[in-house]
Amino acid sequence: MPFQAQTVIPVDVSTRTLRSTFALDLLTHVAETLAPESFAIEMGNVFGNDIPPHLYTKLRDKLLAGEVHNPAVLLSWELGFEADYDNRERVIRVDWSFFARTTAHPQHYWWLLTALLHEFGHHIDNVLRHELADENAPLANDAPFEEGHLFTLWLTEAASPSRDDLSFATYSEVASSDREYAMSWKNACEAIRDYLASTDLRIEPSHSNSDREAFEAGNAEAKGSTHQTIEWVLQDFKFSRTEIDAVYFGNWLRDYSQVVDPKITRAPDMPKEFPATLSREGWTNLVDVLAAKKFFDLRMRYPNEMKVTPKKLGVYRPTEHIDNPLVTNPPFPDPKVRDPDFEAWVLSGDPSLGADLATSMKRYIGNAVGYMEQELRLAMEQGRSLDGLRSFGAALHVLEDLFAHSNFAELSLIKAGHVRVLPWTTPVHVKWNLPLVTGTFGATDVIASLAGPLGKILFSTQELEFELTQPGYRSDRDKVMLVLLSEHPDQDYFNAFNALLTARDGLVTLAKKMGVDTLKFYRWLINTPAGILLNAYNSAAQGVLTWIGNSVDDAQTLLGSDPNTDPTLEPSHSQLSKDHAEHPLHDLAALLATEAVRKVAQSMVDYWAGKPEADPVAVASAFFCHPADSEWQYPIVNAWAASNPAEVARSESKSELDETQQAAIDELRAIQNTLIKDSQSYLNYVFNSKTSQASGLQGFLEQGFMKVVSGTAWWKELQNFIK
Repeated sequence: MPFQAQTVIPVDVSTRTLRSTFALDLLTHVAETLAPESFAIEMGNVFGNDIPPHLYTKLRDKLLAGEVHNPAVLLSWELGFEADYDNRERVIRVDWSFFARTTAHPQHYWWLLTALLHEFGHHIDNVLRHELADENAPLANDAPFEEGHLFTLWLTEAASPSRDDLSFATYSEVASSDREYAMSWKNACEAIRDYLASTDLRIEPSHSNSDREAFEAGNAEAKGSTHQTIEWVLQDFKFSRTEIDAVYFGNWLRDYSQVVDPKITRAPDMPKEFPATLSREGWTNLVDVLAAKKFFDLRMRYPNEMKVTPKKLGVYRPTEHIDNPLVTNPPFPDPKVRDPDFEAWVLSGDPSLGADLATSMKRYIGNAVGYMEQELRLAMEQGRSLDGLRSFGAALHVLEDLFAHSNFAELSLIKAGHVRVLPWTTPVHVKWNLPLVTGTFGATDVIASLAGPLGKILFSTQELEFELTQPGYRSDRDKVMLVLLSEHPDQDYFNAFNALLTARDGLVTLAKKMGVDTLKFYRWLINTPAGILLNAYNSAAQGVLTWIGNSVDDAQTLLGSDPNTDPTLEPSHSQLSKDHAEHPLHDLAALLATEAVRKVAQSMVDYWAGKPEADPVAVASAFFCHPADSEWQYPIVNAWAASNPAEVARSESKSELDETQQAAIDELRAIQNTLIKDSQSYLNYVFNSKTSQASGLQGFLEQGFMKVVSGTAWWKELQNFIK
């Protein structure tokens, strides 16, 4: 069933042609620059050492002789992936909608270039294994890892074309002139490396046809399993890539709603005090910038439906995350004064913090089940629309968190006979002695997941060159700066930055007309009122770094407490969380969550198909019980434990689990240190770079340009901030 949000008219791709020999030309160039032995070694790192070196040398000889076939590139309607390569037909297919979106704006050309390089990598692997291989010594059908990604990344390091501005593809239609797509190789390499830095290079996307190897956006989150990777199981139920992304969007929003925490969110009538607090609107706008990058494909198709709004994002409510709602030492009496959507504080002694005698679960877990059921019913009503899939994702977030954020896995292992596993609770008067519990909320992970990407946006020079060629263009950095500075108590920073953007638009327009170096004069422009603008950048940078620093401090204070021996202590989120791949029970929690999602997805698909017996609400709710009251998980638990005795042993040791917590804190510190270096590099690049004095005709043009600039209204407005 298609999305209800938009009707898409099919395009006749048979009349449209895309041609590219760029990857072949680039690889041939590299082969010319490397000695045979070096070429073989580097190729082995990409395609695997199971291929003997002499085959790589043979490939090099054929490249230099012009004997390597360049695969045809075919545009396809509704391919299902951005692009793929067919090993039998030896052709690259590119999805039409992906092509249309990535060529609509030069800023996005790199994504199409990445897809073409990626699929050509699959082609070379095919040539090596099925064309050049010895008949008497057959090779595996495929490289051990995702060779498309590895090949693309390797080319960004190995290829050094003589010219930077390169044409990489040509598009033509019947009765229309050809259109070439070109971009800076340097800028393309930066974008590709940034993209692949957050992608698992080991995992190759699944495909219904084993002979076709696909390119798709990777997982931009941490190592191991995530909410996103768990939901890839929806492919088994014929969910399209777009539908899976729409489901994950709902899930992702639940994670990021946690930044709208009453402790760091100010009421509309409160004075601004960045970075200590932001308005709800400010937090929402920051998350929207990240969503536009994370869900680029969906955002391009459905810009209004995919925009993050306060209603879609919501606020932090323990109910939506199965968090233990206990608040110790609340900083103010009533969070609802800051925003009515916040839940009231739950203080020590509240009945919801106790364990139910019959179910052996903490009572607050029932509130989370109620929220999940509400979202499932919305998904059932709305069907496979964007809204319905988003609600489905919100419900799955709660279900998946049951296994990642409670002691369900620990109690399951204890029942399975691994009685020394730490339960993260102490015995109480309930049916099964040790209750099912979750952790108290800590903003450490979510602030890091917000501050890290924001820092990369703020301190990247990747878009700077593009900003200085397009008057009126606002980069992600511009948007983040405007949000952060709008929250600053001194609005001179915000006004100065707005004036700078207006001046930049005028500068770019004039510079293009007069033929002068835009970047050079942009540096001149911002260094003129450098005091206030440098302070504005520093203020934004320090705010992001402060958030991470506070998270490190909060996490550090939790080390040492032991809810396994002290009945007065509630476990924290960081103590119970299995989100990080380093946690010994990370994989077990992911296996359990995947099986639960599989069962609920089957029921939801059946319901949407009109099967009267399908009841997704009942299926999902049944998972919320004490592990001693269910049996479905034990084949998974027993098989995992038998294969992972070392991880079981680690889950028995408090010191081992403290080390896992410490590793997460160290990762935060590493993010903080990286952002400090990146911020300094960015400020040095923009503010401290000295521009050389031009001579001759160029110098005369530049002097004339400066005189014209000094007479503009936008320049005079910017000058006001110097005073």
